[in-house]
Amino acid sequence: MGNRLYVSNIQFNASEEGIRALFSEIGAVESLNLVKDSRTGKPKGFAFVVMASEGEAEKAIEALNGTLFLGRPLSVSVANTQQPRERRDLEPDGNKKRNK
Repeated sequence: MGNRLYVSNIQFNASEEGIRALFSEIGAVESLNLVKDSRTGKPKGFAFVVMASEGEAEKAIEALNGTLFLGRPLSVSVANTQQPRERRDLEPDGNKKRNK
């Protein structure tokens, strides 16, 4: 397991402070990233929460998965580790297909 959690189905008007407060009731929160749209700055409805230990992460999953937060049931699970992406070389034209 790990101590990094993926939290989804978050209400779009939720704040980092509110999410941190919720998870802090379970254990120490090392970091929290409420993912936001890069253009609008609005939350995308999911976050990554890093708990201080695997045990606290497990407790958070047990306690908070399915719990209503701002009217929506949260989905809390261990975050998948992202595999490095294979590097692709771009064509000289930037890989753009052109209609001819």
